[in-house]
Amino acid sequence: MTNSSDQQLASTEASVESIHQAINQLLNELAPSLSKKSELMASDPISRVHHCIDLVKTEASLAASLIADCAPQGRPMLAQAQQTLKSLESLQLLGHAAMKIN
Repeated sequence: MTNSSDQQLASTEASVESIHQAINQLLNELAPSLSKKSELMASDPISRVHHCIDLVKTEASLAASLIADCAPQGRPMLAQAQQTLKSLESLQLLGHAAMKIN
């Protein structure tokens, strides 16, 4: 006979599949355009997030080049890339932690 706390733990425990779905959903919410660019990687969302981080780093590099060239669009582009990068790195951290627990 199991006690109720064991039953609650089992019912709230996330499966690998549900973690993957959650990561993919959050990626789509955080960065829809990056999510579209990485759709083929949906079966491996941790790698997908890593790929998106690489894409954002490339965008940030381009933004830095624009800033160096005194292009006005560089600063907002860099700010957006930095915010997206921060969100993606947080998602990556949570994904790794969830997979270790499971």
